Formats: sequence, C-alpha cells, structure tokens
Amino acid sequence: MSRRPHPRAGTRRAAVLGVSAVLLSAGTVSLSSFPASAAAPSAVTLAGTFDSEIGCSADWQPDCPQAQMSPRADGTWTASFNVPGGSYNYKIAINDSWTENYGAGGVAGGSNISMTVPAGGEVVDFVYDPNTHLVTDDSARPTVTAAGDYQSELGCNADWSATCATTRMTDPDGDGVYSYSTTAIPAGSWNTKVTLGQSWTVNYGAGGTANGANIAFDVPSAGATTTFSYNSATHWITVVSNGGTSSLNTLGALYTPTGTTFRLWSPDSSNVSVSVGGSSHPLSPTTLSGYTNVYQTVVSGDLKDQTYQFYVGGVAVPDPYAQMTTPGTTQGVVVDTAAVTPTGGSWAARPALTNREDAVVYELSVHDFTIDASSGVDAAKRGKFLGLVQTGTTDNGAKTGIDHLKELGVTTVQIMPSFDFGSTVPNWGYDPVDYNVPEEQFSQFTAPEDRIREFKDMVNVFHKNGIRVVMDVVYNHTFSKSVFGNITGKYYTSTDLSGTGNSIDDGNPMVGHMIQDSLEHWVRDYNVDGFRFDLVGVQYTNNVNTWANYLNTAYAGRTLMMYGEPWNGGASDPQEPQKVRYGNLPALAPAHFGVFNGVYRDAIRGGTDTNTMGYMGGAGNAAAIAFGMRGSPTDANSTAPVSNLWTPAFAEDPEQTMNYASIHDNLNLYDKITYSGATGGATGTAGRIDRFAVGMVLTSEGVPIIAEGDEFLRSKVVSGDYPTAMNSYAASDAVNAIHWGDKTANANIFSYYKDAIALRKAGSALRLTTWGAVHNQVSATVDGSVVIGRFSSNPAAPTTYDTVVVDNPTGSTYNVTLPPGTWTKVLDTTGAVAASGNACASLAVTVFKKN
Repeated sequence: MSRRPHPRAGTRRAAVLGVSAVLLSAGTVSLSSFPASAAAPSAVTLAGTFDSEIGCSADWQPDCPQAQMSPRADGTWTASFNVPGGSYNYKIAINDSWTENYGAGGVAGGSNISMTVPAGGEVVDFVYDPNTHLVTDDSARPTVTAAGDYQSELGCNADWSATCATTRMTDPDGDGVYSYSTTAIPAGSWNTKVTLGQSWTVNYGAGGTANGANIAFDVPSAGATTTFSYNSATHWITVVSNGGTSSLNTLGALYTPTGTTFRLWSPDSSNVSVSVGGSSHPLSPTTLSGYTNVYQTVVSGDLKDQTYQFYVGGVAVPDPYAQMTTPGTTQGVVVDTAAVTPTGGSWAARPALTNREDAVVYELSVHDFTIDASSGVDAAKRGKFLGLVQTGTTDNGAKTGIDHLKELGVTTVQIMPSFDFGSTVPNWGYDPVDYNVPEEQFSQFTAPEDRIREFKDMVNVFHKNGIRVVMDVVYNHTFSKSVFGNITGKYYTSTDLSGTGNSIDDGNPMVGHMIQDSLEHWVRDYNVDGFRFDLVGVQYTNNVNTWANYLNTAYAGRTLMMYGEPWNGGASDPQEPQKVRYGNLPALAPAHFGVFNGVYRDAIRGGTDTNTMGYMGGAGNAAAIAFGMRGSPTDANSTAPVSNLWTPAFAEDPEQTMNYASIHDNLNLYDKITYSGATGGATGTAGRIDRFAVGMVLTSEGVPIIAEGDEFLRSKVVSGDYPTAMNSYAASDAVNAIHWGDKTANANIFSYYKDAIALRKAGSALRLTTWGAVHNQVSATVDGSVVIGRFSSNPAAPTTYDTVVVDNPTGSTYNVTLPPGTWTKVLDTTGAVAASGNACASLAVTVFKKN
C-alpha cells in the first residue's frame, strides 16, 4: 500500500600513540620499513614494558610465551592480561622476532603505543588485525563485572560482588559490547546488574539506567548457556539463557521431546485453554519474568508437528507467537525452529560489514523477482524463497537472480514481507497474520521443518554469496483486527494510525514485548541481518530504542541494520512527539536505528506520484540536494531529540539516513520520469535522468537503497495505466513481475549502476561513519543550481579533499574548479571513465578523484 511521506556506539578507544622507539635492554631498534608478511603470522607477541609484569623474564621480549596472542576465527588475534596500574609502552612483534613489528597506526617499525592502566590494575584486552596491522587495547575502560545473586554458585566469595574476576565481562573484538557466558548457573530465577571499575560507585540496571533496578532472568535448565552482554555506549544490558537448541523462553508453544509448554497472554479472561492431540487442556496463571497476565500449561509427550488451538472464553484464537501454522486457519503447529538446521547442518560465515555505511541495499519481492520465466529460475522455484538464490540463471546470456545481484555489487537484500500474511500473491503481503512464520505461498514445501529449512537455506545461500539479508517487517498493523482481537482488544490502538483500521498498540508493554520477541526469533533462529520497519512512525521512539538496543547488545558483532519509515498512515496522532519522527532520530543513534530520508527523495525526484520532477529534471532546491549529499546531519553533535519533528537535519550518525529515489511504493523511478514527460528510453533524456537520480543517491553520505529493476529501467505501466503503477501492491504479474529482458535492452543503465556502486565501495570518502567526519571532511556548496561536494577520506587532513562530486541539473556543461593537485574524472553520465579535464556534463553526476 502507498505511504506518505553519535558518537558511534561501541567504538573502542584507540590506544594512545606513543612517540618513542622500541627500548630493549641491549639498546634501540627502529625498523623504518619492511615488506608485509606473505603469509599469515604463526605467532603474534605483545612486546612491551609490561612483559615482566605478566610473567616474562624481561620487558620487550618478542618471543615471550606469556605475552603471546591467540588467533580468532575472524582472523584477528587477541589476548587478555592482568596488568598492574601504571603507564606502559608496547608494540606487536611477528613470528617471535623483531624482524617484522608494528607500532602506532599499524606502521611497520612504527612508534611505540602507550597505554595507562588505572591504579589498582585491571584486565586489559588487546586485539590485533593482521590486515591493517592495527592493535587496540581497552586500558582506558574500567573493568566490567556481571554482578548478581548467582555469583556464589560460580565460585565467587559472595553474591553481588563487583570484584569477582569469575564474572568479569570482556570485549575481545573491540566493538564496545562486553559479554560473559557460563553454563554453571543452576536452573531458576535470578537477578543481575553491571558494575564498572570493580566498585558499586558506577553501576547500571534495567533499561541501561544508572543505579537502575535489578534485571531479572530465568535459566530454563541445568547446563543452559547464559550470556550476559553490556553495551558500553548505551549501558544497555541483556541476559540470554538457552538450553541447547531449545526455543527462546517466551510465549507460544515451547517444544521439548518430553513435553510442550503452551503460554498465552490473556489480560481480559481467565478462561484460557489449548486443544492438542484431540484433548483440551486448561491454562493457569503463571509468573514469567518480564511478562504479565500469562497463562500456561505443560502437555507431556512428544508433540512435534502436531497442531494446536488456543481458546479464550471458548472462542478459537491464534497463537501470536506461533512458529508454524496450518495455512488458512488459526491453528499453530508444534515445532522447534531453532533445532532445524540449514541444509548441510551449519550456517555459513556472515558476510562482513565493518560499518553500516558500507552497505548498498537492494529491495526485492520474493514473488516479483523470479516469477517471470525470463528469470531463468526453475519453474518449481519461481516466486519462492529458494528461487531467490538459485545460481547460474540467465536470460539471453545476461545474468539473472542472485548472480545478477552479485554482478551489480549490492551488499544487502531487503526482502519485502516474507512472514505469513493474509492476502493472496501477487499481493505484496503488507498484511501480517503470523509474525513468526515464513509465508507458505513462498515455499515449495508443506512439511513444517521443510518450510523452516527452506527459509534458512535462502538466508544461508545469500550469505555464501556475500549478501546479507534484511527483512521488511510490518509490526504497525495486522491483516484485520480479527487476527488478535478475540484474544484481547489491547493489541490495537483506539485511533487508526496505520490507515488500515487495525493499528498495533506497542504502547502496551506486552505488545511491545511481543514485537521484540518476534525480532529476536528471526535474528536468532533464522540468522537474518536486520529489519526494515514498515510505518515505524506508528510506534513509540522509546520502544524502538529498547528493541534495537536489546538486539544490538544480545547479538553483538552482527552489525544488524534497523531502519524504517518515520511516518504513519496519514493519521493525526495526539502522541506524535513520542513516536518515531525525524526529530527523534538523534536519540536513536546509539541504538543504530535509521529511517528513510523522504526529504532527500522528494528533493531529487519531486513528489512521489506527481507529473513534475524535482532536481533530477533540472528544477528543484539545490540547497536541499547539497544537504542530502552530506547525509542530512543534525546541527549539533548531540543525541538529544530535536523539537521540530520533521526536521530534515536528523542524522546524528550517517548510518541513520537511508537514501533512495525509488522504492516499492508509488511510481518507481523510470515511471516517475516518463510520467513527468521525459522520453528517449535508455539512450535518451529519460535514461539520462534515471542515471542522474541514482548517481546522487550513490554519491551521498549515508546508506543507499535501490528498488528492484530500477537498474534496467523497470516499468510497471501497462497500456499507459499510470494509476495502477502508482499503487501496485495488489497488481498482477503483468505489472509487478521483473522482466529480465529489460536488462539486455537497457544494458547501459545497468552498467552505470554497477560502475557507480563499485566507485562507492572503492573508497571511504563517500562512506564516512561519524557526525564529526561529515562536518569536518565534507564541504557541499551551491553554484547557481549546480552542487559541488568535496570529500576527504583522511580525518588527519580533513580539508585536503581527494574526491569531488558535481551534480549538474542544467542543460549545459559545467566546468568545476578542482582543489590543487592532479585529478582524474572517474564517473560521468556513461559510467566509469578515466579522463582528464574538469568538464561536468548536463543532467549528470560527475566524480573526480585526486591522483
């Protein structure tokens, strides 16, 4: 359906850089240069002035066994040492020798790295990256301890101990999230908080609050792995305790081979039962940490794959937590999603994403992307989950499907609704029924475990091919109020905020908890890499902050991407200041939550469905383009909300602005261009404008999103029917299906998109990662209607620009004045080039790189 329109959390303090040479007992070693290792190191040593403090016979020993680091699966090397208070210097020695060593800034033979350990000493974590040769330590951070009423069970002298080393939390990968795991906490209910500096002077509890309330958690069984996580940027704490591969300890049907626990939230009625295996079982009130008004029963026996039906007041109701359902009914199916492995038995490595700004996102529909025969996908897989990841497909020799995505160069797919929805395909599915169940219309299978595995295999194959997976989720409304309404009306808002008549009320804590549990279900059990929230403007900023903080803390290291539409369905909301709007985005920066930049989109293309173009057509507001090019940064480096809820200056971190010229809603890019009167196809004015629009998106700070098919001028207009193309959520395949012959017919457009993406990925200037970097290293000015962006990739020389981007909407060539130095033109309206001169063609983005 149509829509209207920080300091980076977890960044580890880099070690303070020293200036002295390496001091040895026999004198000084200063190796100015030597070749990098041809092979991975066999040993990495932390040689320095603290070596004797950690058991070495002397300081500065490159082969000291006690100072050795250990390799990790991700290629980095780590070590943790208990270092007494004081000031120290160190370097990295490779293969037990000074022949190859690295110092400050990862420089070969470079200056010593200095660190200061607080009085009393602490455990210092070190991380060395053999690719960059950079080493970091956390000496400037206080010791973090998971304190609680379980510590005596783990061998600590007492519970609630801030000094017990056993429950000390560590951050070996340097992302700012500390963790501690154990299998020794007995089954039962427990409480925890986090202390800093081995003292209760600074401590954090529930909600990341200083001196906050205890955090309660349950350990479901003996031997369960319990993991404590602490986010040092937001002070958010999570505890996850799971027994083996069992499901999360939430509501719904929780399976074990000997019995299944059934739980349902029922705040209005105590008459709750479940029917399974031909028998009815009453549910009784139970206490579950973090939940209220929960009813439960345990049905013995192995119920795997059996259907079940909840009843409230004698009326059949669905299970909002169902992990599998019988299509077309309110019946759940007993499964253990977590226990179903991908084909082959294990998950592939997750594609690396150092910073969220490194992402290039591609939105697609499971159905539309492969349903046409031109996709080359096997007939049985067309429009299915596994059709998305079938390799080796072509159309007239041109790559299609996942091979096309790899050729294009995108890093991430944003998959339109793929959980169980109420409409029939080819409807896009923005009408949820079961939030935790893969949509059966996208599956080739009927058996529950096969349907689960198919979705997992899709994610796994995307990962194997270097592409991450973001789910488009719709937690703002359901298919109808009948979905949850017979359980309780408390699931829904009294005012229709979504424009669909059935808005979800996340202001109710149990509804908000359900959304968080659903998000975690997809992250933990299906291994997805993030979420795009449909109409997140329906939801409360504080709740979104809670969900994002929880996931980024509990699943640290995944670099989850989370973003949404900061508007609702056009309703007047009396609580709007509390909802997700541009003005509230700064407060969400530490939680890594962003939004679609509709302001920049409209500046580029003009109105979504109007027949006039904005800047891409030669008109519009050049100042708005210059501001969008800089990533729409806030005026101040502050995470405080802004009073203007619709401010265009909302991004406290560049990752918070999702830049786009086209998305599934409204006219897609090419149809907008032709509707506004441009002609000439791929080689004419229309194609030139298309390249100009996406060129701006791909050369701006933030995260770019491309809608499926835009890279080869996809059109949804059939027989001149623009009104259907404006809102094609329920249109036929003739309208929405991707026709892969367009890739060959409009090959020059595809080539441009591919080149612009490659250019973006090749350097860091267009992918800056902090508010400070944007303000210091980017200058965007306006000359008439031409926008000139100057970018530096070097924070140490912020105004020594190495990249210049010129957006020229005029009808004539513009000659830009380049900064001093020798420059090469690397992108123009045709795509990648290597040319001299300073001429910038009309209706085009031109990029220059300093030699």
